[in-house]
Amino acid sequence: KMITTHAPFGYQYHNGTFTIDTVKAPTIKAVFSYYLQGYGYKKIAQYLEADEKFINRKPYQVRNIIMNPNYCGRVINQYGQYDNMCPSIVSTSIYEQAQAIRSQKQLKRTSSANQLKQKIKCPYCGSTLTNITIRKKHRTLRYYVCPQNMNASRFVCEFKGINAQSLEASVLATCQDFFQNQQLYSKINHTIQQRLKKQKDIEAKSTLTQEQLIEKLAQCKIDAETFREQTQSLHQQSKPISSIHTHQIRKALQNVIQQRFTLNMLYPYIDEIHITKSKTLTGIYFKNEPLNIVNQTAQSSIA
Repeated sequence: KMITTHAPFGYQYHNGTFTIDTVKAPTIKAVFSYYLQGYGYKKIAQYLEADEKFINRKPYQVRNIIMNPNYCGRVINQYGQYDNMCPSIVSTSIYEQAQAIRSQKQLKRTSSANQLKQKIKCPYCGSTLTNITIRKKHRTLRYYVCPQNMNASRFVCEFKGINAQSLEASVLATCQDFFQNQQLYSKINHTIQQRLKKQKDIEAKSTLTQEQLIEKLAQCKIDAETFREQTQSLHQQSKPISSIHTHQIRKALQNVIQQRFTLNMLYPYIDEIHITKSKTLTGIYFKNEPLNIVNQTAQSSIA
């Protein structure tokens, strides 16, 4: 038995059973018919919108209709597959043909080569841009597009998309400029020098403590075994580090930036990327850092 009172689009719930909604059923049939003719979700949504006989469906709703086995009277759940559980709107043959087409499309689909997935914000509505790849005979075009337009039959957001290769090149160049900036070397050198000073302080205290241990041993306040254990503990706590010069830092970082600095390396650390309505890069924000890399680079070049 059907154990739900929630009827899918195209059905009504009545006295423990689903009955066909005669107003919505023609839309279901049209969706399957268009899909079997080779049209995609968005194109089908546009055809429904243009015909007064049908009820408007968004592309994701068209997809849900095609995937729902209820429309051929079938129920698939954790207990198995059951036919004739509700009145069918389309035949089993039509439903299975649609699933075969979906499977073929999924096999042909390859993952997007876009390197900044889920990082870029739409300059109009603030949505996170999604990926789209257009494959032509001799080349492939990659874009970041607003998902609001992907989920609607027509453009509902003014931003259509931005060329992925151009934006990725701009983001990488901006990050390279920032990390090659002289100020960064100064900051790193300052941090290292602080660490060296701290280490020297620890070593100085360790020397004093070692003298105190020798004095205690001489006065028989501790035995030889305790002296050995505490001396060993002091040596473990105090691990000397060698000094390092600014030019060594610069050289090491330049080697990393020039040879291994890629978007794949940066990706885990990038939080958000902002662009203007005219598709100009205006913001690169790293996780847990309020600093805008783009602004810092611009300020540095002006200075």
